Amino acid sequence: MLTKDTVNFKHNPIYDQLNEFKDEPASSPVIFGYVGRSQFVLLTKKLQRLIQDNQYGVVDKYQAALLRDDPRSQFWVNDKGWKKVSYNAYKNASHSLAIYPKEQPQTSKFSASGVASTPPNSSVQTGWSNNPQQADFLVNSAVINNQYGEGQARYIAQSMQQNTRSVNTPSTNTHLPAVCIYKPILQSTVLLKASHQVRQNFSNHLLQASETVEQLAEQYTGYKNANLIYDYNLGFSNRKPAKPGTSLRVPNGWKLNIEGSCSNSRSVVIQWQGPTNGQVTLQLAKKRPDEVSFWQHYFEVKPGAYNVTATANGAVDSTTFTVEQPTLGYEIELLDETGEPQANMGYKIRLRNGHVITGQLDQNGYANVSGPDFENAKVSFFELADHDWAVGNIT
Repeated sequence: MLTKDTVNFKHNPIYDQLNEFKDEPASSPVIFGYVGRSQFVLLTKKLQRLIQDNQYGVVDKYQAALLRDDPRSQFWVNDKGWKKVSYNAYKNASHSLAIYPKEQPQTSKFSASGVASTPPNSSVQTGWSNNPQQADFLVNSAVINNQYGEGQARYIAQSMQQNTRSVNTPSTNTHLPAVCIYKPILQSTVLLKASHQVRQNFSNHLLQASETVEQLAEQYTGYKNANLIYDYNLGFSNRKPAKPGTSLRVPNGWKLNIEGSCSNSRSVVIQWQGPTNGQVTLQLAKKRPDEVSFWQHYFEVKPGAYNVTATANGAVDSTTFTVEQPTLGYEIELLDETGEPQANMGYKIRLRNGHVITGQLDQNGYANVSGPDFENAKVSFFELADHDWAVGNIT
């Protein structure tokens, strides 16, 4: 009577021999860190460009030690300016930076069924093909059936597939979300005057029957001058005044631009706290995790201290700054030809917006006036013609 031989479990089965491939240590992936905005703005333009374009990423000192022999590594120190140095100089410096090139992410190929497919691991295939007996196991299932039996052969085949999947799993780079605020710079002072960063804010006002344009100008600008409203409303002037029921565009404070960048996020949330408070969510274009998206937003500001926070997919950056109303001052001193002061002389100052400020000099022929709109103002005296006096030494 023929009987089936029992399986010898003391014999090393074929699936155990795959462990030598599974347990081989893989090269550790490079973990890139984050550069704070306050440090980023102090770097050289070359370093900013490399990091901003995601060509290079920043690594910590532990990773730098592992990569010190890699010719692609770059080590920088700040000694009266950033400069590229050797690893030994880098590790002994107090202000240092190590960067390493970022690899392009691996793209998966998809089959007609929509399932991602990865190329086979050639090292595993080579290991099996070098052994004739192992190669027979891969191509001829009858060999396994004859030696181990049908049930055990099925178990061995499943184990081989699991081990093969674990070996063929590709390593992927992890790109952590990052966000950075570029402007306003930390601890900076922003002046409320027209510039690339600050712009005039406007609102619409429906002129009522009980209002005049002069009153409207005083309400929004502090000066009772209709031209301050008509300058922003074509078709209207003092000769052709606006009628009640007209919607007028009026200046109403200032807006400040905040800008920055982020990566691996489809949106960024901006929060500001200070004399004005608010929050806005900016939607960004879809990009690869290693690409950088730039953003900006204008929000209304008033004089005072502000704290702004930007959040993108868990990454956070913040900045603090002060908003100030610029103030220009005039010291007026009227002297005669012998240097004697001209007391109690009346004066007028015409501002650039057309508003006129009047006053009187004191007993020493002196007056000190200031305001936010005194730039390019013109001074004159009631009792003197323009050719009767001249500007002296300006200090």
